[in-house]
Amino acid sequence: MGAWNIFRILGDLSHALSKCILIFAIHRNRSAEGVSFITQCLYALVFCTRYLDIFREHSVWNLLFKIFYIFTSFYILGVMQWLYPRSRERELSWKMGGGVLGVSLLLSPFMMLIFEHIWSFTSWLWVFSQILESACVLPQLLLLRQTTVPTVIDSFYLVALGSYRALYCLNWIWREFDVSGHKPNAVSVIFGIIQTALYVDFAWVYYTRQRVKLRGGGVVDADDMRRGWLLRRIFGKRIEQAEDEESTPALGDEDRGGRPKWGSRGISVSADEGVLEADRHHREDADLDTVDPDAKMRDPDELARALDDDEDEAGASSSAPKKPSVPGIRSGDEWND
Repeated sequence: MGAWNIFRILGDLSHALSKCILIFAIHRNRSAEGVSFITQCLYALVFCTRYLDIFREHSVWNLLFKIFYIFTSFYILGVMQWLYPRSRERELSWKMGGGVLGVSLLLSPFMMLIFEHIWSFTSWLWVFSQILESACVLPQLLLLRQTTVPTVIDSFYLVALGSYRALYCLNWIWREFDVSGHKPNAVSVIFGIIQTALYVDFAWVYYTRQRVKLRGGGVVDADDMRRGWLLRRIFGKRIEQAEDEESTPALGDEDRGGRPKWGSRGISVSADEGVLEADRHHREDADLDTVDPDAKMRDPDELARALDDDEDEAGASSSAPKKPSVPGIRSGDEWND
């Protein structure tokens, strides 16, 4: 049976099923929340560089799947860009996507020289697509780490995508022990194992994810990359402790001396900090203006000194000589003399 075996066929079907599940989930939820636009761009680049022989393909099976992969990749990009809202990926995700692309470009010529017998431009692009596919899922995993609100990425999509890699690993094992078939390509095996290790590690993270049930019945999933052995070493501790709009609590735990934190829905919690307190002090000052000035004195010593001053002023006024009355006409008794 050669390169065609049951594992290869099931692997192709599982890969195509993952695409269908993702498209269906986006349309059902009318949102692309949680889907990495960077990862989908890298997937489209993978298929375009790998399937340059699409017009020379003689197998109907391969031709249909190559057209399907390219078409669905650009369809997902179009839906995410112009039809449904998507997650706003942080600058770190774009840097990671650029790093994956740059490493693939630099590493692919050396891999071609080491493992390929024919050196050509198409052979280099094919090796580049194999290397890029092994790591282009990292921006997607990073976005799931940063998002704690429900997304369209579900376990069905991850299981279908992971099954595609697992079945292809079994396909390579089958071909290795099949004396009548073609041996698996070394580049595909090496970077396929790397991609499979990422999926397996993330599958464990996803399976052991934290779940918080909301009052309305919804479930919030928070993926903790510290549970993964490989992903923890790729993302590092700094990524695990990074704060973002979704992961910051809506109340409490205010940032002392730093920038204002944000709630789980992007609403600033501490932006109005101090407004009510200033208004309260303003009302207290207005109330004090309407009462006796002595009531404003909150220090007892100051109040005692003010009372002593009032007594001194009253005594001084009583001991002062009386002023003579102003002469004038009184009741007429002055004419009796």
